[in-house]
Amino acid sequence: MKLTARLVGRALQVTQDGAFDRDATAVLRSVHQRAEWHGDRLYWEYPYSPGSVSALREVAESLQATLVFDALLIAQEKLIDLENEKEAAVRRMIQTYMDDPKLAVREHTTQPVPPPWRHQAIAFQWCMRVRCWYGALKPGLGKTRIGSDVIRGWVELGHVTEPTHIEIPSLQSVVDHRKMLPARWGVSGGVLITCPRVVVGEWVDQLRKWQNVEALPIVGDATKKRYRSGLRRWVHVCGYDSLESVEGNEYDAIIADEAHYIANDESNRFQRMMGLRRNAKHVIALSGTPISNMLSSLWAQYYWLDYGRTLGPSFENFKEKYLTHQGGTESVELMSERAVSKAISRVTMFLTMTEAFPDKPQKIHQVVRVPLTAEQARYYEQVRKQQSTDVLTGKVTTSEAIVRLGKLLQIVQGFVYDDEKVTQEFSSAKLKALEDMLTGKGDIADRRVLVWCFFDPELDKIEGMLKRHGIKYKILRADMTDAHREVMKHEWNNDASFRVLVGKINMGIGLNLHAPTCIDDKGQPAKCFTTVFFTLTWRVTVLEQAMDRIYRGDQTESCLYRYLLSDDLDQADENGDALKTIDVRVYESLQAKLDQSVSVAEGSIDFVRSLLGVS
Repeated sequence: MKLTARLVGRALQVTQDGAFDRDATAVLRSVHQRAEWHGDRLYWEYPYSPGSVSALREVAESLQATLVFDALLIAQEKLIDLENEKEAAVRRMIQTYMDDPKLAVREHTTQPVPPPWRHQAIAFQWCMRVRCWYGALKPGLGKTRIGSDVIRGWVELGHVTEPTHIEIPSLQSVVDHRKMLPARWGVSGGVLITCPRVVVGEWVDQLRKWQNVEALPIVGDATKKRYRSGLRRWVHVCGYDSLESVEGNEYDAIIADEAHYIANDESNRFQRMMGLRRNAKHVIALSGTPISNMLSSLWAQYYWLDYGRTLGPSFENFKEKYLTHQGGTESVELMSERAVSKAISRVTMFLTMTEAFPDKPQKIHQVVRVPLTAEQARYYEQVRKQQSTDVLTGKVTTSEAIVRLGKLLQIVQGFVYDDEKVTQEFSSAKLKALEDMLTGKGDIADRRVLVWCFFDPELDKIEGMLKRHGIKYKILRADMTDAHREVMKHEWNNDASFRVLVGKINMGIGLNLHAPTCIDDKGQPAKCFTTVFFTLTWRVTVLEQAMDRIYRGDQTESCLYRYLLSDDLDQADENGDALKTIDVRVYESLQAKLDQSVSVAEGSIDFVRSLLGVS
C-alpha cells in the first residue's frame, strides 16, 4: 500500500493507492481534526501544519504503508526536523544553567532595580533562541516580568517590528461564518498579549514598570474596542473575552497568559486564538496551572503553540499516541504521564517556588473536618436520596445528577438555592468553625487572613459574622470593576487595620495579597500568610491561583492553607466505608489533579537531565 503526499497551498493532499480497512481509515483520519476524505479522487486533505507532517509519517509506519513526499514537503520536513533539533539543543543547555547556579547568565535590557531573578534571566535567554516557548511557572515567580522583558528582546533582535496601519475589510467571524465583522483599520506588527480580563491592567502596569512601554488595553464597549484595536502601539493587551475585537490584526508575536484558558479546542476563544496565531512568528504560552483537567487539557495549548509538533496535530492523534498505551506492568496512566512529560520537555520550562528559591518557607496544608449540624445533615440526606424535597419555605428539585451535586455542595455550606432561585439559609457548621478561628482565642485570631468562598450567600454570611465581632475586613466580589479591585488590593496590602479579606475563589487571579511591606501601628510587619478555603471549586486551576495569592517570590513566611471540610456521614457506601460528603470528594479529586501536574513537571525535567547524564 502506498501514500503519496504533496503540499498544495495551505493543504496537505495525500493520495491513497490501495484499499485500507476501517481501522486504517480511522487512523488516517486522526492525522488532523479537520481531515477530509475525497472519495471520488481517492485522496485525503489535511490542513498543513508541522504536526500533520510528523503525524502522517507516524501513521504510515503504523500501517506499514509506503509514504512518498513531493520535493516541497521533503524540504518542509527537513525544516521541521531542524527546528525540533534546535529546540532540544537549547533545552539541554538551559537545564545546565538551571541546575548549576554558578554559571553566569547573560544580562539583558530591563529595569535594573530590582534585578531579575535568576530563573527570569534564564527564561529570557531561552525565549531569544526559540520561536515557541511554554513557561509553566507557578504564580509568584514573575511571569509578567519575563513577558515584558522578552518583548524588548524581540524588538532588539528585529523579530517584532513597529506596527503599521492596515485596512481590514468586512470579514467572517472565526467562530461564526454567518456573522460578518465590520470593516475597520487594523495593525500589522507589534505584540498581542492575551489574558483573563481581570489581569489586563496588571500587564499594562508591569510593561510600564519593567520596560517603560505604554501598552494599550483593548477595553470598553464593542465599538471602542474595535477602534482601539486599530491604534498603532507596540503592545496590545486583550482579555480572552474581547478577542473578536482584534480579529484580522496581524501581530508579529503573541503572549498567551494563563494559557489554560484555551485548553478547550471547541471553545470560541481557542478558535480566535488560532486565527490570530496564523501570522505570529514568535509565541509564548504562560500558565502556573497548565493541567486544568488531567493530561488531555494540554493538547489544545500546545497545538496553539506549535501546530502539533509537540503533542500532535489532532486530539484524536494525541489520544492514540499518549493515552492508549498498552502492555507491560505499569499503569496506562503512568505510562501516559511519562510520554507526555518527555514530549513537552523540549519547549517547556517547569518551575515551582521551591525550585526557584530552595530556602523559601514552605506551604503548610491543614484539613479541618467539621461535623454537619443536625439541620444540615437532614437536608443533605433528603436531597441526596430524593429528586424533590422541601427546604424551609422552598422546593428543591434535583432530577439531574450534576444539579444534585451542586445542591449538596451548597447544603454543606449552610444554604441552598430553591427552584425559584431564592436563597434558603439555615445553620452552618463551617461558619461557626471559621468564627471560632478568627475571634477570641482562635488560633489565627492574631493574623491577617484570606478567606475564599464560592457562593455569594457565603460572602454575606461571613460579612455579617465579621461585623458582629467588629473585625475590619475587605470583600472581593465578582461584580467589582477593575478600578475598584485595584483600590481594594492597594488598601489590603498597605493598611494593617484590615484583618480579613473575603473573596470569591474564582477572583483569585492576578492579585498579590501577601502585603510584603505592610506595617501595623506598632511598627511590626503585617504580612498575610494564611488562607482559609471556606469552599472549594471543581477546577484545580482556580484552586492553585487562589492559593498563590500569598505565596509569592518575596514571601518570607511559611504559608498556611486551611481547608474546611465536612465530616463523613453516619452511613456506609456500597463498599462498607464511611460515606464521604461532596466537599470531601471535591477535595480528593483536586488533590489527584495536583499530584498529576507535579508528576508531569518532574518527569519532564528528569527526561532532560537524563540526556545530560545527570540524575
